[in-house]
Amino acid sequence: MIFPPRQSHRPRFTRRVRSAAAWSGFTMVEIMLVIAIVGVMLGIGIPTMFRGMSKLPIQQAVRTLEEACRAARTAAILQGQPAEVVIQAQEGTVTVALVAEGGGAPSDLGPSEPGLSEPGPAGAASGRPDFSGRIPASVAFKQLRVNLRDMMDYDEARIRFYPNGTSDELTAVLLSEQNEERALTLEIVTGREHVEVIR
Repeated sequence: MIFPPRQSHRPRFTRRVRSAAAWSGFTMVEIMLVIAIVGVMLGIGIPTMFRGMSKLPIQQAVRTLEEACRAARTAAILQGQPAEVVIQAQEGTVTVALVAEGGGAPSDLGPSEPGLSEPGPAGAASGRPDFSGRIPASVAFKQLRVNLRDMMDYDEARIRFYPNGTSDELTAVLLSEQNEERALTLEIVTGREHVEVIR
């Protein structure tokens, strides 16, 4: 018995030609939907971006103290005589000036006494200020210690830097209205500052 050959049941593929209307582009509804999504994303992202770009007051305060310490250390080393950072916590001012000749050298116990300023009116450091800055009004000193002595009740605190690169000990804790806290400390051997984010 002879069977007839099997016919293939494969479908025939035909090339379909799309009409010109199918390739015409996006509809007005699709375009409006994309514009709405982009607008929402920009509305959320732009304020966050600007907040990140603008310096917060606590960052400005820390930057001011860092720059003052660097300026005083550099001036002391380059000029070959001590320089002081003078912090007036109540007014929020930070200045740097060279100490007059004969202004004192570190004692055997370390550079403790030159960094102090007794309560009451105090004179400015002699010499031309090499740096002057302000702490923003929304930032306050929570703690200010020079050579392990609390300076919060004093009109000003003086941190002395020496030509050999050493400095007085400093611990300054700053607190902002947003309850952010930063601590700046100085290493007395190198006169370098270190910033710690507390919260």
